Amino acid sequence: MEEKLAVQPQAWTSLLVEFPTLPKLLADGRESSQRVLFLCPATEKNPTELCLALFGRQIVMQRLQVGVPLESTGRLRVAFLYAPTMPDYPARLLRGWGNLDETLVVLAGKDNVVRSARTVLELLANTTAVSGRAAGEPASGLLESGEPLITGDEVIWEDPLPEIVMVDDDGNLVRAVTMLNDYRAEYACRYVLAHFHENVNRDRMADMVHLSPGYFSNLFRSEVGTSFSDYLIMVRIENAKAMLRRFELSVEAISKKCGFNSLAHFSRTFKDRCGLSPLKYRKSPHVGS
Repeated sequence: MEEKLAVQPQAWTSLLVEFPTLPKLLADGRESSQRVLFLCPATEKNPTELCLALFGRQIVMQRLQVGVPLESTGRLRVAFLYAPTMPDYPARLLRGWGNLDETLVVLAGKDNVVRSARTVLELLANTTAVSGRAAGEPASGLLESGEPLITGDEVIWEDPLPEIVMVDDDGNLVRAVTMLNDYRAEYACRYVLAHFHENVNRDRMADMVHLSPGYFSNLFRSEVGTSFSDYLIMVRIENAKAMLRRFELSVEAISKKCGFNSLAHFSRTFKDRCGLSPLKYRKSPHVGS
């Protein structure tokens, strides 16, 4: 039974990631860069680009042979396991790397990998060279449920992505794709669904997933089938439609709750996308949503 449950090493790619621009660790009287052991499925087409997207460009990477114990593993800050589908026995996968008692283990799934990576970066940035550990950081840990042991502050949409039919600037109907392949595009959609009422824009979203605005725009459009700005607008409009139907709030109050900067902008956008003004929509309950 033990052999049947063992994780096959060749199914995973591993990288040793160093952070030369972040605070150094002090060990045996010498300073050294903080290191993260990064593991992802071997099916990931470009793991180095994935690391750059998650942790930024100021890193140094080294491809490792899975299952060969590292020297001085005690100086590893984090073991970061990314798997769109979590293995049933993640602890078995990590055993091959030797003693990880002083290493924080983060398990990140497809829906929280960006959030988890950002939290790891914050952890490393707040480290002091003398202690080698951030304030309040546990010495080690492993969570088997598929959620990260450490979590970021950002809340994202946890349910399946909803179907959204959009009207673009030319009046064409566009259906947003709900089954996405790229985790950065999916994270952007989930973030918008949870934060549409805030000051969300393309540049800020691109920065959150460590991409240039232009690259992010092209990636989002190719994955979702529409531009990021159109997706954001339609999420706001869909929520505005629900509020107009369910609550006796003023149109101006609803526009603010849905992230629009002005009532005029909201009214114009609503009519362009829905064919009716917000007030006429509220008074026409049989109009399709």
